[in-house]
Amino acid sequence: MSALLNLLRIKGSTIMFLVMGSLVGALFFKAVAKDPGYILLAHGKHTFETSLLVGVLVIILLACAGYWLVVMLRRLLRLQWFRSNHNRLTTDGLIALAQGDWSNAEKLLAKAARGNDVPLINYLTAAQAAHEQGREDERDNYLRLAHETTKGADAAVSLTKARLQYQSGHWEECLATLMKLSREPKSPSYPYVVKMLSKVYLELEDWESLRELLPAMKKHKLVSQDEFGRLARACYEGKLKRALRGETDADRQRNLKDAWHQVPKKFHTEPSLVKIYADALIAADAPVDAERVITDLLRKNWDDGLVQVYGRISGGDVEKQFLWCENWLKERPNNPMLLLTMGRLSLQRKDWEGAKGYFEASLRSRKSAQAYGELGRLLSHLGDHQASNEHFQSGLALIAERLPDLPMPNPE
Repeated sequence: MSALLNLLRIKGSTIMFLVMGSLVGALFFKAVAKDPGYILLAHGKHTFETSLLVGVLVIILLACAGYWLVVMLRRLLRLQWFRSNHNRLTTDGLIALAQGDWSNAEKLLAKAARGNDVPLINYLTAAQAAHEQGREDERDNYLRLAHETTKGADAAVSLTKARLQYQSGHWEECLATLMKLSREPKSPSYPYVVKMLSKVYLELEDWESLRELLPAMKKHKLVSQDEFGRLARACYEGKLKRALRGETDADRQRNLKDAWHQVPKKFHTEPSLVKIYADALIAADAPVDAERVITDLLRKNWDDGLVQVYGRISGGDVEKQFLWCENWLKERPNNPMLLLTMGRLSLQRKDWEGAKGYFEASLRSRKSAQAYGELGRLLSHLGDHQASNEHFQSGLALIAERLPDLPMPNPE
């Protein structure tokens, strides 16, 4: 029944051709049966003789072979043109992508992918173009097509997906994609996965995971020595800041000390790291520990930033602090930050005249808003309001130097 239906769907001209061919074939074979005849071909001294039936069959075979060759040649030419056209579309799409013409790039690359034997590049770059337009559904569809049409491209597709997620600021989604890739440490793409993971951990401020990743980064030499040091410092700085999240001062002090012990010894002499640790100790009401940490480093490695923190410590052994500052002042008699710190320590000692002298000496060495502010506040409490206002105005003027020149109302 199905064969009959298929026959009914054949064109009428085709049926007529088959009927006429059958009749001609039947008549031909009937004639050959009565008189087979022969064909003789002669060229010079060479002759070729065969029966009429074999000759006709040879001619038919030659005609079919010729027709087949013509058809194949046309198909090859058409395929060559087809590939050339899609290669041109791919090239135009890549140029549009480089020029930021995202819409046109997506259109050209997607169109060329449908006729490309290896459409991976087309789909991945089309996904990039769709991503730049905020078309996340189309982006994910192109990534799916790249995965389905190219065997063994799982890592390339996943890495592209992770990059696009990172560019979008979808840190958690990017992390999930990268974690799947990180399960194959022998993969050629593993070093790049590790590098991307470090960037995501930085954005998420996941300092513990970043710290665990540092050995792999060092092993694969993914960053320069300076960049590795910067990442390590950022990791330990973040851990120290996070240690302040305890409910009580005792909890915070314990968390801080634990975090500091996890910091490698070579970073214990980093002024920026020690400054964060000391600031955190002060915030956790551990002035004695803060004083000890800063003193130990300043004895070996001077840093103005640490000296400034040293002057903000209250509740410790102020006489001991002041004595250390006097010793340092012999080596640095005109250091403005040290003089400012000694003025602040003098305030804790209730030596008002001494504090006033140190603040003035700091300003003679270098004018700063902090020194003007401290001196103005001290003079205000000493009753010299005019001089106090003048110093406050001078400090404000230093800050105002960074403000743009804008219209102001006239005083009434």
